[in-house]
Amino acid sequence: MRTVDPAIQPDIHSVLRTHWGYDHFRPMQEEVIRSVLDGRDTLALLPTGGGKSLCFQVPALAMGKLCLVVSPLIALMKDQVERLRSMGISARAIVSGMSYAEIENALESAAVGKLSFLYVSPERLGSEIFQARLPRLPLALIAVDEAHCLSQWGYDFRPSYLKVREVREKRPEVPVLALTATATPRVALDIMDKLAFTKSNLLQGDFHRPELVLWASKGEDKLGRLLKITDNVPGTSIVYVRERRGTVRAARFLEQHGVQAAAYHAGLPGDERDRVQRAWTNGEVRCVAATNAFGMGIDKADVRAVIHLDPPSDLESYYQEAGRGGRDGKQAYAFLLIGPGDEDRLRERVRNAFPELKDIRRVYQAFADMNGIALGSGSMETYELDLRALAARTTLAVVTVSHAIKALELDGKLVLSEGARSPSRVLITANQGVVYNMRVNDSRTGPLIEALLRLHGGLFEEPAVIDENRIARLLDWHADTVRSRLHELDKLKVLSYRPRSDAPTITLLLPRQDAQRLTIDPAALRDREQRAIERMEAMLAYMNTTDRCRERMLLAYFGQVSETDCGRCDVCKSRTATYGVKDTGSSTGVSEPLAHYERSVSEIRWEADEIGTPPESDMV
Repeated sequence: MRTVDPAIQPDIHSVLRTHWGYDHFRPMQEEVIRSVLDGRDTLALLPTGGGKSLCFQVPALAMGKLCLVVSPLIALMKDQVERLRSMGISARAIVSGMSYAEIENALESAAVGKLSFLYVSPERLGSEIFQARLPRLPLALIAVDEAHCLSQWGYDFRPSYLKVREVREKRPEVPVLALTATATPRVALDIMDKLAFTKSNLLQGDFHRPELVLWASKGEDKLGRLLKITDNVPGTSIVYVRERRGTVRAARFLEQHGVQAAAYHAGLPGDERDRVQRAWTNGEVRCVAATNAFGMGIDKADVRAVIHLDPPSDLESYYQEAGRGGRDGKQAYAFLLIGPGDEDRLRERVRNAFPELKDIRRVYQAFADMNGIALGSGSMETYELDLRALAARTTLAVVTVSHAIKALELDGKLVLSEGARSPSRVLITANQGVVYNMRVNDSRTGPLIEALLRLHGGLFEEPAVIDENRIARLLDWHADTVRSRLHELDKLKVLSYRPRSDAPTITLLLPRQDAQRLTIDPAALRDREQRAIERMEAMLAYMNTTDRCRERMLLAYFGQVSETDCGRCDVCKSRTATYGVKDTGSSTGVSEPLAHYERSVSEIRWEADEIGTPPESDMV
């Protein structure tokens, strides 16, 4: 075990106060940090909102060396890097879509000690350029975020995550901290095995959320019940909907009934997503109707209700999303609205997640053709993904194309990065003599270089985010002219220019293969399908229970035992409570926001529809 001399143990409370302004850690944070500072490999299993990022940020700053952070979520990485930099802490991220020059620049900055944090997407760990710099990186800690992605038993397995073990083998002296919000006991053991822990060391936070009321409701009119919730539960809310068009429908419905609402999904332009998120965070919009693209890295503590209009495929996803409510410790609700046909649709969704090999080959071939990728080329190259164009080219349904890409990702052939706003950026790669000569003598591009240098300092050291429209106004040029000449300078290798992109991307992890010879391990595919079915059945059991406390069900699923029922969920209330809206002394003043009698009527109608008999007239 790698240990730190207690006599020189850093003052982590001072670090916390200096950089974050807090006097105390949240539950389990200090235990995790002390374990890391003692040099022990550690798996921290903390629920959503438990403050996982501080568990590696504080000890890394206390040790004064580099922390390598592995994360699959580009948007979350960018958010954390921007937040650290705003605090005066040096941090960079290496993600798909960056140029070779940008990656080399970031790695060299890390190697010479200029950075405190280097965020890396897992597929980049195996690249030659990273492997060449790895021995020189002054590492104090390797932090593996979203560590459930390491396990084939988990709900979001990503083969590229297994590259972390190769990093450990080359730097065995550096302790690892793995973090996740959702892992069953089986997954936790698998994570520690995959990361080659020197000794089993699981630190698990309490998944019990006494401020979060779990409530499931069955009925026909989901939008009507949604409106009842917004009427009875004041404050900010998130409505999760599976499909993009559903987010628009839900937001319009709420707006029509006087609730300030907006839709959010990955298909919206980046500016619009930013506007919606900002308005919701600032309280200008009360409710966001969103796909699961919304939520990761959202730092808003006063969410009073999280409402699922469609059931997720597994309890891990559900509890992670529901856990975004009540982070301020005050009462909040997690509603699951269930309608006729939801169970059948969920089963069909899981079945469709495993397409036939012929369709996978078809998608792979079409993607290579659309991007002009020759046989044997494309390894570690990143390409934009247009799902609808790919579906049109293959004549397959968009959902089939999406699942085919996921199958290729699970087989380790590529990695998909969901759409995350990437602003335009520039890094000067030529030496100062070349740049000076162009500034003075090149009337075509000289003014542009001059403007870049005036607007952005340090362009020779690291990339800067630029605004082509602002540069165009300064030069009295058209914005398209600015973009065209930036591309020209990029081709001349004077600078590296990456224009803004909001599209999802695919990075090939292997050279392009002949699609007709492409294979997917059938045994692995069957295993993944069986595990997906098992997780789905657990979700269905949660949806359909009428006699088990929902909180106890969730805690048991994640390996925690509760000796008593919560007394707050709809199942517990159905046994004991006097139903109806009433003052409970909580921050919301709501006990049963859907009301038992109206919920029972809805259930009777649903059951009557299912068996083909009309409900009793006096219950209508």
